[in-house]
Amino acid sequence: LLPNRRLSGVQPGINLCVMDSTGETWYRKPIIQKRKSFMKRKLWNKDTILMLQGNAVSALGDILYSVAIGYWVYEKTGSSALMGIMSSISMFMTMLVMPFSGSIIDKCSRKLIIVGMDTLRGVIMLALGVLAFADSLSVPVVLAAAFLASACSVFFSPAVSTLMLDIIPHDDMVRGQSVFSGVNSFINLVGKAISGALVAFLGVPLIVLLNGVSYLVSAFTELFITVPKTVHQGEKITLGGIFSDFRVAVREIFRNRYLKLFIPCALILNLLSAGSMTLMLPFTLEKGFTVDMYGYLMSVETAASLLCVCLLGIVRLKPKARYWGMSGGFLSATLFFILTYLAKNFAVMCVSMFLASFANAMGNCIFNASMMLALPEENRGAILGFISAASTGGCALSSVIFGVLGDVFPLYLVFTAGCLLSVLPMAYMCLHKHAREFVLMN
Repeated sequence: LLPNRRLSGVQPGINLCVMDSTGETWYRKPIIQKRKSFMKRKLWNKDTILMLQGNAVSALGDILYSVAIGYWVYEKTGSSALMGIMSSISMFMTMLVMPFSGSIIDKCSRKLIIVGMDTLRGVIMLALGVLAFADSLSVPVVLAAAFLASACSVFFSPAVSTLMLDIIPHDDMVRGQSVFSGVNSFINLVGKAISGALVAFLGVPLIVLLNGVSYLVSAFTELFITVPKTVHQGEKITLGGIFSDFRVAVREIFRNRYLKLFIPCALILNLLSAGSMTLMLPFTLEKGFTVDMYGYLMSVETAASLLCVCLLGIVRLKPKARYWGMSGGFLSATLFFILTYLAKNFAVMCVSMFLASFANAMGNCIFNASMMLALPEENRGAILGFISAASTGGCALSSVIFGVLGDVFPLYLVFTAGCLLSVLPMAYMCLHKHAREFVLMN
């Protein structure tokens, strides 16, 4: 057997000895035993709680910071283009670096990456805050800080995603993912509601400093998380090895019968539907409603998603219920989104948006948990990096396409056409025997 090949059917506790082509002997017993001990855990263990609260604190700081720094840039320059550039830096960084960052994460200490990236982002934000207080902040400095913070994120995010697979029991993955999504949705809802008032009351410099403090608090609590070693941790990192891991990740996706179903379908669905959410403001105004009504509509969307993930976090679904929840959630969400786009009455639009968002959140929570469980342990970081980069690219391309078409056709027709086109790949994915088989057996 080659060292990079996954072992299946091995019973923990057996002194397994494998020799590679060079004659070097290596063992899998310690890794197998360690993973088994982690899978015995309950959902609410020390590591889950620490990771959850760390994410919550830094996420709230991020929301307040994005509003404050966006307000600062627009006030200083009056340029909405600069705001667009600042928000796109993270997207481009994800597209270009994420496919390769996963390979590095597989070979490094994830704890070091998680704590280090949060610490670095905290220092960057504290430096920005000091410059803002001294009235020495400039647009180039803000853009440079956004670039550095984005570079930290492309390493931090996949490290956290792979760690969640170790600290959340596999049979509780849907509930675990739902809890994390629910907390993020709640922070998003509260943060957006209070951000404007806090920026006006505290001022931009203090908000930026608070964001830096939130990162450092998260980094401190993450020091106490027990992080198991990955299969390839400690291996030498080389440029050739990184590109080789990327090729292996892509090959693994198309060799795994579940991944080669889930991932291409998800990317196609992103391309056909993600653009509508980025253009909801012009869509609402085009319908003849006000900016305030747009805010209400987005609050309804967030509240529905939050309610769904909270319910999934409380209720432990059986495999059959998970399968029908995923399939029924995705397919019914498409119908309700079409009703939202075609509705002329605002109350009807809000009701259909609530139902669509609730159903979509259910489908996504179950789908994401299933896809995470399908990732092979030895290539998990590299595959997650490829998925994140491709998903970001799909969303960005979808936004561009929808925006261009929206200049020619009414947005409600563009959104409706995207939903109708997404029905076929969605039905194929949900009703495919491999999707049913995987969800039922996990």
